[in-house]
Amino acid sequence: MNDEGFNFNTRTQFKFITNDHTLGYILSGIAQKGININDYSQTKINVNENLIRLVVGGTEAEKIDVLRCVRNIFRMLDIKFSEKDIIQIESIASNDTRQVNTLFGSL
Repeated sequence: MNDEGFNFNTRTQFKFITNDHTLGYILSGIAQKGININDYSQTKINVNENLIRLVVGGTEAEKIDVLRCVRNIFRMLDIKFSEKDIIQIESIASNDTRQVNTLFGSL
């Protein structure tokens, strides 16, 4: 989408908690399916537990079959997960000194 000097997409972010070993299986399963990871955040909760936030798919957009595939990987490994819509900024006019106002004004 294009709105007042910037381009953005809405994307799906997966959030889940898992141990180190299972995280390896999840990431391996995603890689074996040839799925790109567009955004990844990992927070160590304790020694062997991680809070993960993950956005999959290409940079241009996400596809429903990719989301289904990742959901199937979670279900196969019995991982509880949640999904939420997030905004991905593709580009914003770099010469605009009011970038933050442009973003928040559009919301």
